[in-house]
Amino acid sequence: MIVRKTDQGLHVIFQASHGLLAGKIADQLMIKYRPLLWLETLIAVVEHDDQQLDYKEKNYLSELGIPLDFTEDSESAIKSIKRAKRVFDQAKSKSLWTALLVSFHLDFLYESLREKNVKAKQFLDAQKAFRKETVSYFGIDEDKAASQYALVKFCDRCSLILCKNEVPDAERKLEINTSIDGKTYFIFRQKNQNLSITPWCFEADAFELSIEETVLEQTKFKNKKELKDVLEATPRRNVTWKFAK
Repeated sequence: MIVRKTDQGLHVIFQASHGLLAGKIADQLMIKYRPLLWLETLIAVVEHDDQQLDYKEKNYLSELGIPLDFTEDSESAIKSIKRAKRVFDQAKSKSLWTALLVSFHLDFLYESLREKNVKAKQFLDAQKAFRKETVSYFGIDEDKAASQYALVKFCDRCSLILCKNEVPDAERKLEINTSIDGKTYFIFRQKNQNLSITPWCFEADAFELSIEETVLEQTKFKNKKELKDVLEATPRRNVTWKFAK
């Protein structure tokens, strides 16, 4: 879960919703950036962070009973790799191209675990072998495939910035990352409160994005079942952003 604290309470966005927002961002990109297998690419963007919400597997609460943002979760390497394998297997069941892009993302997320855990090393080695075999299947080299993964990386990071409400005020620019076409992208808030990204990489000169979030007035929970029940019972609200060139 993505959890943000304000005076209103806890703003909770599920990671699958974050993935959907990333897909909406991808769908606005300039047509020239779209690979031939565009639908398969969109699926990779949308589903790259699925398989995360599992109340049986994870606690989601601190020792004080406060919901944890995913960045505060110190789960074991074994659990992380187990979940990564589920994400990869789901992608591979749909398309080798989708799985290839997801594989790049999993390597980006979990490479730091390689020397810390044998299972992680085995998984990452298997992913490396899969990418080598799959780029050959598509008749491209790994650099070309990595350049397509840059699209996933851009949309993922941009979505997270929006979900965590990290865009600064006063037209100050926040770096997103270096990704699509090897360029470094920045996001900022215009004087009229519209958001913009430079360099502009979208087909339209203006568009809207939205996501569903749940705002919890209750900030402490006895256990994860109570958290689950309250999240399911609380109506969601729509958050919208306007983007303009």
